[in-house]
Amino acid sequence: MVYRAHSTMITSGRRGGRAGAVAILLGMVCMVPSGAAAQTVEVNPPTTQRVVLLLPFEGTATPDLLADAEATVRGVLLARGTRLPDRAAINLGLGLTPPTDSTALARAVLGMGATQLIRASLRPLAGQYNLALTLIDAASVRTVTREESIPNEGAGDVIGRMLDALLDPANWSAPAVDPAIAREAEARRLAEAEATRQRQATEAEAARQRGADDARRQREADASAHPVRGYADGGPVSLGMSLVAGGRLSDVRQPSGVVLSGNAPAAASGAAVALRAEGTYAISAVPGLEAAAAVMILTTPTSALGLGAGAQFTFPSSGRLPLRGSAGVLLGLWQGISGARATTLWLNPYVRAEWGFTPTVQAFLGLSLDVAPAENGGVTAFGVMAGVRFRLGSRDTATAR
Repeated sequence: MVYRAHSTMITSGRRGGRAGAVAILLGMVCMVPSGAAAQTVEVNPPTTQRVVLLLPFEGTATPDLLADAEATVRGVLLARGTRLPDRAAINLGLGLTPPTDSTALARAVLGMGATQLIRASLRPLAGQYNLALTLIDAASVRTVTREESIPNEGAGDVIGRMLDALLDPANWSAPAVDPAIAREAEARRLAEAEATRQRQATEAEAARQRGADDARRQREADASAHPVRGYADGGPVSLGMSLVAGGRLSDVRQPSGVVLSGNAPAAASGAAVALRAEGTYAISAVPGLEAAAAVMILTTPTSALGLGAGAQFTFPSSGRLPLRGSAGVLLGLWQGISGARATTLWLNPYVRAEWGFTPTVQAFLGLSLDVAPAENGGVTAFGVMAGVRFRLGSRDTATAR
């Protein structure tokens, strides 16, 4: 068989061209390993002979070169003790068009009693030829592919190395997996993935819970260090005293009529000073709202007495900070004692900031406007209010926080 392949390649070489030269080189190199392999077979014959189905070569090379390359590969396989069924047996077992699916092809090869199948293709490549060989193992459906450029010299060595690599099981692909085993493995993989996801979710929930617990403990510690205080924590009733100092905004007109010498009143002062006493009561229905009453004694620019009642609102009504704001308005009666002697209404809007030293004691600073209209101009004064107030009574009756 080797000699016939060599003769065929030589005949092909006579037909001319580069194809013939390459074929002669393939045949010459192939003869040497054939003899050596034959001696090896005689000395150490294989216990189980390899049976390989070599399919017809495919590719874009000329038919003569395809035939020469197939003959060379066949010769190298025979030199390695491989049994090769002829073309008629292959066509009978696989049909004129062999299956393309590896599993179906391996099943057909097993049915023919063969062990492997080799598919090959040959195509020109940059003045040489590119040879691709693919082996399919019938028992395991494992595959391996080798692709090499066949040079003009040493082609037999290249093909020999390619076939040695193909026939070595260590180079074959991973064995085919039983579908049932594959399904079981996939189910196991999905179960493990789900278990991992649940474990991660549990760990994330535990971390979230730990964070929430830490935040709660921190809030509790902050609450212990800085408790929330309502505006009336010291008691629903408060009493306070303040000083109002500012300026007069309106003139007090002199009384009409004849004025005796030495009896003319002096011009009213531009300053305004008053003392103010107040009291409030927290209304539990509306946090921050207090009923308020105050007595004001004006000393400058005229002496007067004011008595009023109204409402005051503290904001925020509860919090951890001791600083709060309050605003209110009083409406009452004004009685002039000297200068602007008149009995009229007294309007007193004010706004101030309060600082609670304790729930019982607060100091405040703010702005106050006193308006007492009268026929002689009355008094309108704007001033700064500063004072202190004290909370009295039981906390149980204080406004809810």
